[in-house]
Amino acid sequence: MIKKGQPMKPPVETSFRGRDVAYLVISIVLVGVGYAAYRGLYFVGENVPFAQETILVFFGAAATIYLTAVLLNRQTELELKKEGQVLLFQQKHDTYMCAIEKVAEIVERERYDSALIDELRVISHKLAVVGSAPVVEAFRRVLDLLVDGLEDGQLNGDDGEKVMHAVAEVTIAMRSDIISDNDPAALRSAAETIMANSRKIERLDDIEHSKSKPDANAANNKQKKGDSKDDART
Repeated sequence: MIKKGQPMKPPVETSFRGRDVAYLVISIVLVGVGYAAYRGLYFVGENVPFAQETILVFFGAAATIYLTAVLLNRQTELELKKEGQVLLFQQKHDTYMCAIEKVAEIVERERYDSALIDELRVISHKLAVVGSAPVVEAFRRVLDLLVDGLEDGQLNGDDGEKVMHAVAEVTIAMRSDIISDNDPAALRSAAETIMANSRKIERLDDIEHSKSKPDANAANNKQKKGDSKDDART
């Protein structure tokens, strides 16, 4: 029983290396005992017909059964570990993609939507379970920007660009977590490319807004001209 104020001891973890050493020690002991038993029984059975052959078959079968059991146990452990890694990878991938798409949907909506916020809350909990520490920390920055931008109930263009720029930083952390690339130069190059792509997308968005403004102004001027002509006729 753990007393109040007493620090908890970390759980004892058994690694595959420790199990391999245990199997090796057990195998050595069994080989030694088996050899001693075989030597004694082999010479005892010299005067009995087929006794030595029977002893050889018995010890050969026992050794085969033992080695087969050890190899099957090891194979099962490796398969379970591999399957667990595949399931975790799939969960990470699905959660990461859902987080990016949901934030993009909120930015596109440009206003507070309780249903989308509830869905984002669930995704945030999923990230807390399967996401790496850098991903969770980067996603916190996205949430902070969303909170600041939606305080008045509306998300303007500048706030949306800041949020999507933070999402680009999140994708860098997600990529580092999913893709096992230990080359610092490759990781740095990928991060720079992702941020450059994010800035280019923002420029494309600015171009679209800048083109839409003249069209709106032209429509307003045309409407004003039509109104003035109607006033002149009357």
